[in-house]
Amino acid sequence: MIPKSRATLKDVAKLAQVSAKSVSRVINNEGGVSEETRQRILAAVSELGYVANTTAKNLRGGAAGLGLIVSGFEDYAGQIIRGMSQAAQHLGYNLVLYVQHGDDQPIESYRALLGSGLIGGLLMVVPYDYERLTDLCGEYHLPYVLVDYEGRPPEPEVPTVSVTNRKGMLEATRYLVALGHRRIGFITGLMSMASARERLQGYQEALAEIGLTFDPSLVAEGQWTRESGFAQTQILMHHHPDLSAIIASDDLMAMGASDAVKESHLRVGEDISIIGFDDIPSAASAHPPLTTVRQPMPLMGQASVELLAALLEGRPLISLHREFPTELIIRQSTARYKDRA
Repeated sequence: MIPKSRATLKDVAKLAQVSAKSVSRVINNEGGVSEETRQRILAAVSELGYVANTTAKNLRGGAAGLGLIVSGFEDYAGQIIRGMSQAAQHLGYNLVLYVQHGDDQPIESYRALLGSGLIGGLLMVVPYDYERLTDLCGEYHLPYVLVDYEGRPPEPEVPTVSVTNRKGMLEATRYLVALGHRRIGFITGLMSMASARERLQGYQEALAEIGLTFDPSLVAEGQWTRESGFAQTQILMHHHPDLSAIIASDDLMAMGASDAVKESHLRVGEDISIIGFDDIPSAASAHPPLTTVRQPMPLMGQASVELLAALLEGRPLISLHREFPTELIIRQSTARYKDRA
């Protein structure tokens, strides 16, 4: 038997042997359902205790709640959350925010959110320990959607929203190669994250296309921060004075790389070319404006809410996975190779 506080609309539909849409009509006192079916649905609602969630919904002004777990508020997550918020408002859902502060969160804190009865589903943006969270969602019978992740790839049945990380970085590296660059440094994000690994793969594949041997000493691991981009660029430039270009796995690290190049009395976009990834709002106003790989972060947030809403409402889905294309945005931080000797 499903615990009463954890029953979902889909559970009611399954027990009553009707569609989720029919359950929704009965709960919201709408027409279009026969009296016999209505009574069967009400009996299922009573047996499963779904009325508790209905009460919570009414307390929130008639809008269902979506839990949102994020591991930080950097520009990337902020842009995704903006898209989520807009889509949730449009679809009549509220967002209940939970911010992780590390990978050692007590499981009780997650239970307090997932078992509160205030949310019907969960959105996760690069969460720590996503497998533990998805297991808990299964325990509470909550649908969920994962936006980016750490650790091993999720199972095929896990709903995901992502972008073409490998292809985006492949195109960025090809662009530098076409400009004549051959000594190209690369700053990864945290390699525990799938996006960091996929972007490094794109860089490696582009070098292999023209027969360049991959040099691990040209690669440094960053932490998705401007400070780490600055520090790792200093190290790369110290060990490789002939470096002519740097690719960073996000725009913040690319901006840190730009700071380090300027501090060395070199010119960004003339002496050393720099490319980032994300196209956060400040990329276009950087000095010089940053060439970057754009990922449509607000659209990713919107798609994750739409996917979760479809799961909650029992609507058919063509796929549990949404992968958005990336786009190379060329600005003034890149130029043709110039020998500094």
